[in-house]
Amino acid sequence: MRKNLDASVYIIMFFVCGVWGTQQVAIKITGQYVSPVLQLSIRSGLSALIIFLLFNRRDGISKKLMSPGVAAAGICVGLLFALEFLLVALSIPRTTTGHITLFLYTAPLFTAVGLHFLLREERMTRLQWLGIIVAFTGIAVAVKFTFSADAAIIGDVCALAAGLAWGISSIIIRLSALSMLPSSCTLFYQLATTSVLLALVAWCRDETLFILNQTSLPSLLFQTLVVAVISYLTWFSLLRYYKVSSLGTLILMTPLMGIAAGAVFLGEKLQPNFIIGSALILAGLLLTRLGQNPSRVRKASFEKKESRCES
Repeated sequence: MRKNLDASVYIIMFFVCGVWGTQQVAIKITGQYVSPVLQLSIRSGLSALIIFLLFNRRDGISKKLMSPGVAAAGICVGLLFALEFLLVALSIPRTTTGHITLFLYTAPLFTAVGLHFLLREERMTRLQWLGIIVAFTGIAVAVKFTFSADAAIIGDVCALAAGLAWGISSIIIRLSALSMLPSSCTLFYQLATTSVLLALVAWCRDETLFILNQTSLPSLLFQTLVVAVISYLTWFSLLRYYKVSSLGTLILMTPLMGIAAGAVFLGEKLQPNFIIGSALILAGLLLTRLGQNPSRVRKASFEKKESRCES
C-alpha cells in the first residue's frame, strides 16, 4: 500500500521539478558551443547506456524488446520521443525557456483527452473537462498574444507540438504491451531511438558544432547524469512508495520552475499576457488532476503512464 506524502517527499519533488524546469536553460546556454539537436542526441545516448548498464540484468531490457508487440510499440514511442526533443531543440533559439517548459508540460492534457475517447475507464469527469477548457484557453492566450515576432510564435508552437508528441507517446504506452514492462525498458527504448535519430538530424542539418569547454562540459554532464539519470531514478523510486495521483499534482511545480529559471539565469521577461495564460494552463492542469474519479483509475496502468517525464 502506497503512503501519503510527507515532508521529505515535498523536498525531493522540489529538487526533481527544479531539475526538470532548468534543463531547457542548460541547453540554451550551451547552444553556442554544442548545437541543441546534438546536445539532446549525446545526452540521450549516454543516458541510454547508463540505464542499460544499471538495469539490463535486473529488468531484461534487451530480452523484453523481442517480446510480441513490444518492438513495434517501442519504435513508435521512440520516434515520438525523438520528435518531441527535436521540436524542443527547434524551439530553443526561437522562444524563451519559460515558454518551452510551460507548453511542453501541457502533455497530460493531450493524454487525458485521447484516453477519454479510447478507454472507458479513462473517461473524464465534468471537472476534468472544465480543466481542459481552462487550460486550452490559457494556451491560446499565451501563444497568440504574448509575442508579435513570428520566430517567437513559431517557437511556442514547436514547444506545444512537443507536448502533443509527449502526450501521444503516453497514450501508446498506456494501450500497448509497454504498459506491462518495467519503466527502465521503456525509458531505454526512448532514449536509444532519440539518440540515433537526432544524431542523423544533426548531421543532415549540418548542426554538428561541438566545442567542449568549461561551459559545455558541465552542462552535458548535468543533462546526462542529473536530469536523465538521477532525477528519473528518483522519480521511479517515489512511484514505488507514494500515491501517484499526489505526486502527479506536485509535477505542476515544473513549469513554474522553468519560468523562474529563465528569468533568473537568462533574464527572460515575463509579459502580462503570458502570466495570465500560464495561470490558466496551470489551473486547468490542476483541475484535471483533482477531478479524476478514483473509481475509474487502475493504479498499475496509471503508474506506467506517469513514469515517462520531460526532460
